[in-house]
Amino acid sequence: MTLSKAEIKKITQTAIKAATVPELEVRVEAAREGNLRFANNEATTSGDVERLTVSVTASEDRRSATVSGNRRDAAGVRALVEKAQELCRLSPVDPEHMPALGAQRYAAVTAHDKLTARIAAEERANLAAKLIRAGNLRKLVASGLVRARDHVSAVANKQGLWGYFPSTDVSLTTTMRTRDGTGSGWASAASYRVGALDPEAVALAAADKGEMSQGPQAIKPGRYTVILEPQAVADLLWFLVYSLDARAADEGRSFFSRPGGGTRIGETLFHRDVTIRSDPGAPEHPSSPIGRGGLALAPTTWIEGGALKQLAYSRFWAQRQGASPVPRPRSLLMAGSRRSLAELVRGVDRGVLVTRFWYNRMVDPRTILATGLTRDGTFLVEQGKISRPVKNMRYNESPVTILKNVLALGAPARVGDGEVSVVPPIVVHDFNFASVSDAV
Repeated sequence: MTLSKAEIKKITQTAIKAATVPELEVRVEAAREGNLRFANNEATTSGDVERLTVSVTASEDRRSATVSGNRRDAAGVRALVEKAQELCRLSPVDPEHMPALGAQRYAAVTAHDKLTARIAAEERANLAAKLIRAGNLRKLVASGLVRARDHVSAVANKQGLWGYFPSTDVSLTTTMRTRDGTGSGWASAASYRVGALDPEAVALAAADKGEMSQGPQAIKPGRYTVILEPQAVADLLWFLVYSLDARAADEGRSFFSRPGGGTRIGETLFHRDVTIRSDPGAPEHPSSPIGRGGLALAPTTWIEGGALKQLAYSRFWAQRQGASPVPRPRSLLMAGSRRSLAELVRGVDRGVLVTRFWYNRMVDPRTILATGLTRDGTFLVEQGKISRPVKNMRYNESPVTILKNVLALGAPARVGDGEVSVVPPIVVHDFNFASVSDAV
């Protein structure tokens, strides 16, 4: 582990004892990360990075200032406190300043795996070798990244707040391209436990996609039934998750704003099969129980049976609206079914199968309209079978439309190597492809 609980306690207590302002908050982030990149079927770079950030926020008379550094010795920590206090007194009054939080009750979350924390360069190379080997056997060009991280975060203040969260995470990502450069397949896996990963399955999925996508042909832009694989679903759903904000809704700046004022909590806005929740203690997919501002994160259902159940409330906005504070989620858990991706494909008479999206950007926050491009495996589906690869296309679509137009849901899977995302593949009608892209 990067820093022990006792070592972090020492840092926070040193800062708190040095403070003369009535409110002082200390945050500590420490991580040890190892990575190995490969390209052209061989390892290219390997590195290990250690990071430490100590952030001190001093507050007095509704004025605040934050100073960060990377020293953990007593003199370095006290210097941060002194500078934060100095800048605090020069800062303007914050009309939305909230008093310091008292002690919170954080959920006991198991998210740290000793084997994953001990992964060294040799183990990373062994994982990458399994991906590279598949590329060589299939005569494909393999590239990708193996990444493992041992991380700890903590928060403390003068009012008795104390939160400590150790975690690990590991991910494999690979792209397999055909040697003529016309086909590209991609796959990934992520977990907090290295033992939960299956590099052979990742390699097989990417290689199959690479071979199948060779020599794509263009189809006309327009609205199609689409089968979105879990990564493509997560790429778009996080735009919606980031929009689950009560203040924006109350102020009329959000899709979740009710005409005439207020929010749309309680309204059925999506297909009845859509349920989205977050849970820091999810057994196989844990995430931090420490929310924004130090608030404790509890299991929360945001959308249930298509109806909006909850929005995120900052402490300031909750007080103003007479509601309870609800931190933004750190995980995305969407319900699905037991149906496999292959079963979903068999149920589509004509449509487009999308592996993932990239270069995704928000276009209109009010409607959550986003744009981006398909990538690494886009296929035409006819009569329940993949008939041929198609060229990549630009989409202009909102996750709101996707969740309204659900035709079928598959079995949820963990994707990505950032925020925890466990989502199903989805069949959606009337998905908008705006133009064709020649990029592979």
